[in-house]
Amino acid sequence: MKLLLSAFLILIAFSCAPKKKSSDTYFGGEIINPINSYVLLFKNEKLIDTIDLDEKNRFIYKFEENNVEEGLYTFTHRERQYVIIEEGDSILMRLNTLYFDESLVFTGNGAEKNNFLIEMYLVNEDEKDLVSKYYPLEVDDFNHKMDSLRAIKFDEYDDLVSTFELSEHSKDITKSSIDFVYYKFKEVYPYMHKESKTLGELEYLPEDFYAYRKDLNLNDARLSYFGPYLRFLIDHFNNLSYHECKKECGEEINIERSLHFNSHKIKLIDSLVKEKEVRDNLYRYIAYGYLQQGKKNPKANKKFIAMLNKYSKDNIYLDDINDLYASIEKLQKGNTIPKVSLVKANGVITSSKSVIKKNTTYYFWTMNQKNHMKNINNRVKELKEKYPSHNFIGININTDQDKWLNTVKHLKLDEDSQYRCVSFNEISKKFVIDRINKVLIVDENGLIIDGFSDIFNPKYEKTLSSL
Repeated sequence: MKLLLSAFLILIAFSCAPKKKSSDTYFGGEIINPINSYVLLFKNEKLIDTIDLDEKNRFIYKFEENNVEEGLYTFTHRERQYVIIEEGDSILMRLNTLYFDESLVFTGNGAEKNNFLIEMYLVNEDEKDLVSKYYPLEVDDFNHKMDSLRAIKFDEYDDLVSTFELSEHSKDITKSSIDFVYYKFKEVYPYMHKESKTLGELEYLPEDFYAYRKDLNLNDARLSYFGPYLRFLIDHFNNLSYHECKKECGEEINIERSLHFNSHKIKLIDSLVKEKEVRDNLYRYIAYGYLQQGKKNPKANKKFIAMLNKYSKDNIYLDDINDLYASIEKLQKGNTIPKVSLVKANGVITSSKSVIKKNTTYYFWTMNQKNHMKNINNRVKELKEKYPSHNFIGININTDQDKWLNTVKHLKLDEDSQYRCVSFNEISKKFVIDRINKVLIVDENGLIIDGFSDIFNPKYEKTLSSL
């Protein structure tokens, strides 16, 4: 490994010199302030390898010769980012985990397309707040703003493709990092504009407002795991489904929560998307969004999951979707709280059921989010004073016993009411921890009072007052 890494770093050192592209393909780099001792490399969410960091926090992965599946990959070191890898690339990345995306830079063969990709990501993130201020504008003004922002990026794109020799594949991916962001803005504009103006109906749009749709590829396998593409498709099908429903059913609908609306969306995707990976991902996002929004509506959830299993029965994520549905069903009011393994301060393993002595709230915190860690424990301290007869159980979702105990002592928390999960995977699935402010309320017998509350939501405290 050391010899391979040394050879690779020598290769990168001469990367500015003109040379013939090697047939060997590498991905490596350096992590400043590493969180752990490895980097994960994925292709389409399939783990390619767990790549160890050396004593200098560097890593290297060499692909098998003539066996590179070209296209978008992702690498993870707690946070995740994209990298385009093609045959003959020798890509070295460098990042600081304190400023993950902002510090990420690539060198070597194949660096230019990836530096462009991360630059577009950062610019797109910065533009979100700006674009939100444009939604109240009338349609012609909004279009002008969007065209201007898009033109600035395409000037950079034109510089990229005229200066460096990119494959058609890389051109398509880098271009899509611009296009689909702006297509998404166009898809959501009518609804955001309506909301900002408190309008009863959507206003008239010019005929060419969605002109880009005529050239859309809804079945691009190369982009089936690319965030900008998938986020656009979700909003595109939201839009199509809304208008189809308004035309055929004449109903005013809630886009996120309506079972009726989502049935339109499922059927539209079934008719228009045939590429399996794109289709599977779309159904996955729709299912997660719907089930997590409608946790307290078991009858509608049952109908939704039956429809999804009908139209997407060979979905590679179907087991995960059905597991989420089953977990949500088990957290409905009146059910017994699921059994989850917990660790006491003394290291003894117990369970979520065993710690219940009276009406109890389970709340969750992590050492990885310092501000939240302090805020939620301060919130619990206030609630304990207001509701002294109620029991509050803190569950840390990290797995390092010593660090957890040191943090508990530092925060001066009561060790008798603090526990650590044995497995984050187990507790996140059984308790459906989709947000860190989530709490579960149970009675003295372990029967669920509310399985989907939020400790900072006034409705949660209203529930406590009623007990």
